[in-house]
Amino acid sequence: MAPRKKKAECTPAPPNHVRDLEIALEEEKSLSSARNFLLESNIKELNDVYTILNDKLKALRLRDERIKGFEAQLVRANKLSALGELAGSIAHEIKNPLISIQGFAKRISKSDDIEKVRRYSYFIDQEAGRLTNVLLKLLDFSRMDEPKMEETELGSLVDDTLLFMEHHLTRFKNVQVDIVHGSEPVKVVIDKIHIQQALVNLINNAAQAMPNGGMIRITTGIENTFGFIDVLDEGTGMDEETIEKIFDPFFTTKPKGEGTGLGLSLSKRLLETNRGTISVKTKPGEGSTFRLLIPLKT
Repeated sequence: MAPRKKKAECTPAPPNHVRDLEIALEEEKSLSSARNFLLESNIKELNDVYTILNDKLKALRLRDERIKGFEAQLVRANKLSALGELAGSIAHEIKNPLISIQGFAKRISKSDDIEKVRRYSYFIDQEAGRLTNVLLKLLDFSRMDEPKMEETELGSLVDDTLLFMEHHLTRFKNVQVDIVHGSEPVKVVIDKIHIQQALVNLINNAAQAMPNGGMIRITTGIENTFGFIDVLDEGTGMDEETIEKIFDPFFTTKPKGEGTGLGLSLSKRLLETNRGTISVKTKPGEGSTFRLLIPLKT
C-alpha cells in the first residue's frame, strides 16, 4: 500500500511583500481620496459657474425683452411722426370730398328738380365713398397692433401711400413724383403698414436730398423670386463712408433738429421683419436709389 501524500502546507508571504502591499493600498487610498476631493471641488466650481451663467442668461433675456420693447416704441414713434408729417395731406384728402358733399347738399335743399336731386345725391354718395376710403386707409396706417401678414400687391401699396403723400410733397420746392409699375402684379405676403412706413421714410428722404427740386421715381416690379420697390432721387448722393453708416440708429446727415437718424434703421428692421431687405446704390452728385426687396408669394 502506497504511503499517503502529506497536504501542502501554506507558506507565509515574505514580510517585505506584505509591507509592499500595505504601502500600495495606502497609496491607492490616498489617490482615491485626492481624486474625490478634486472631483468634489470641480463639481462645486461647475455649479458656481452654472449659477453665474444662469444669472447672466436671465439678465440677457431681460435686456433682450427691454430692447424689443424699445424697438416697438421706436416703430410706433416713427409711425406717429410720419402721420404728423402727413397731416396736411390727410386734411387735404378729407377736406375736398367734405366740401363737395356740403355743396351738393345745399343744392338739393334749393332744388325742386327731381333729376337734379338724383344727380346731386349720386355725387354725394360718390364723395362719401371716397371719404370712407381715405379714412379706412388712415386707420390702417395708424393701427398699433401686432404685425398682420396678408397678401398685398406692391403697385397698389405704392399708390395708396402716395395718396397721403402727394399733398405733403408740395412743401418741397419743385419736387415731382413719377410712378412706374411693372407689366404684371407683384404679389407678396407682408404687413403692408410696415412697408408703407419704410416707403414714407424713403420718399421723405428723397425729397429732402433735392433742395433745388427734382424727380422722385418709384418703380415696382419682379426680379427672380422677389418683388421690389425702387425709390430713385436726383439728389446729392452719398460717399462710401456715409453709405456704411446710413442704417445705423441715430446716424443722420441732416442739420440738427431736422432728423432723428432713426428713419432708415427702422426701415431696415421693418423690412427684415417681413423677410425682406433694403439696399442702396449711390454716388456723390449722382443721386441715390433705395431698393426694397421682398419674397414673392409662393
